[in-house]
Parts: sequence; structure tokens; C-alpha cells
Amino acid sequence: MLLQSCEKEDEIIEVIYWYLPRLFPNTRGRVFLNDESSGQSVLAFAWPEEENIRKEFPVKDCPALLAGNVVDGFESREKGCAGCLDGGLCTPFRQDKDAFGLFCLDGNDKKKLSSECKGLAFITTEYLSMAISNIRLKRKLRDLTILDPLTSLYNRRYMGGMAAREIKKAKRSKTNLGMIMVDLDYFKRINDRFGHDGGDEVLQKIAALFKAEVRSEDIVCRFGGEEFFILISGGEYTSYFMRAEQLRQKIKALEIVWKGQKIDPLTASFGVAAFPAHGDTFDRVMKIADQALYLSKEQGRDRVSGGQDL
Repeated sequence: MLLQSCEKEDEIIEVIYWYLPRLFPNTRGRVFLNDESSGQSVLAFAWPEEENIRKEFPVKDCPALLAGNVVDGFESREKGCAGCLDGGLCTPFRQDKDAFGLFCLDGNDKKKLSSECKGLAFITTEYLSMAISNIRLKRKLRDLTILDPLTSLYNRRYMGGMAAREIKKAKRSKTNLGMIMVDLDYFKRINDRFGHDGGDEVLQKIAALFKAEVRSEDIVCRFGGEEFFILISGGEYTSYFMRAEQLRQKIKALEIVWKGQKIDPLTASFGVAAFPAHGDTFDRVMKIADQALYLSKEQGRDRVSGGQDL
């Protein structure tokens, strides 16, 4: 029941951290989960806690993960799993045929596990595999509905709903919101010269810059094409304008190389507006930000304009 109530992977880890040592008393256990970005299998937790325990290892070094099969160091003459360097029982978490983690179990003082304990470890791993896989599938489905697939920024649909909620919160707390529209200048030239793959690379680099420079409590989305939108909570209009100017300069300083060719320095035009100074609804403030953006383009691009300039 506890596993079924979990909505995040971290919650499942907390449950099994409490559950597994009690299910397998008088044992040493470790749970690893694969990190796709690094190619490492990373320790989620262990019992008992030990200082000299392997915290991560390459997935490619682990026969249990590569083959998706159980490695039983008790029944073979080998030392056991070459990944976690454990000499006990290593059972992989699997989704279909792919292994995404490992449950390693050993008796205290290297005592051999009973056949009943091994069977329970296998059943437990299968059950936990289903629980973790279901959580990950739900997360992927949610990401498909709210994230732009190219940049992994929020998409326009999610932004509209989130901005409306943020407006309501700002009204209740009587705080401000900043809205910044961003449009990359002459982006068609990049696509024409470097192809759409080169253009995609530029968009991904811009998205990475925004993720690094914008606070976690703010919202960044790909508005469409080469347009982006940033929603800033709290602050004042002057701070929104300064933030846009800082981002403009950082975009201009980006160095992007595509297939050995250096892409010409990028520039972007910005439009800034604030709630409630420029409107009492999301659509009204957004319209002002959009008008300010077009003013930046009309005045030569590579600049920031705001609602006060209209």
C-alpha cells in the first residue's frame, strides 16, 4: 500500500529504505539505480551504513546490469559482481529486458544466504521493479505533455496554465510578476547556413543558458520557433529589465561550434512587462511584453524594450 501511494521516485526510495532492512534481517544490502547521463550505477542507500562502500560504478562493468540476470557469488567460484564488487547476491531491477538498477544482498560476516532468502530477494526485486517503472512511466508521460521535446523547457500550453495560476497567487499576496519575451534575431540565416540540425543545436544551447541563469522558482518556456518566454515571480519592474539585459549580453557572448564551424555571434531582442503595472490579467501583460519585443526589433534588434517605452 505504501508503494502504491508513492507519486515520486524519491518517495519509493524512502519507503524501501525503511522496508528492506526489516524484510532481510542480519544482512548487508545495497540499492543502486542507473544514471543514464553519466553511464554510472549510483548508490541510492545501503544498510548498515559504511564509509568504505562503493558509491557508484560504470554500468558496463556490471554483468548483472548488462545481461539483466542475477549474479550469485555464493554459487560460483568468482568473487561475485564485478560492478559493485560485492561477493553476494546481485539482482537487477528490470523494465522489460533492460536493467536499470541493482539490489545487492549479502549475509553479515559474509555468511551464505539461505535459498529462501534468495527467493525472497528475487521476488522483492521484481515487485520493486514494477513500482519504480510505473513511477518513471508516469513521469515520462507527464513530461510529454508539459515539456518541449527539443529544449526540455516547458511548452506553451503548460506556460499558459501556470502563468494564470501565478497571476492569482500574485493577486492574493499583492506581489509583482515579470514577463519577458525573447526572440532570437535572424534565426532563419542560421537554418539556411547550417541546416535545421545546426538551428536545433543553437536552440538547445540557448535553453541550457536560460536553465543555468534563471532561478528555479521562475518559469522558462519555449514559446514557439525561436521565441522564448520567462515568468519571474516577485521583484520589481526595474529588476526584470536588468535581468533581460543580462541575458541579452550572455546570449551575445555564447560561442557555438557546429560540425567544426563556428556559428556567428547570436543576438536576441527582448520585451519586458510587469503585473500589475501593465495589466491585471496574463493576456494583457503578455500583450504589452509582445509589443515591447516588436519595438526592440523595429529599433534595430539586439536590445531590450519595456512597457514604459510604448
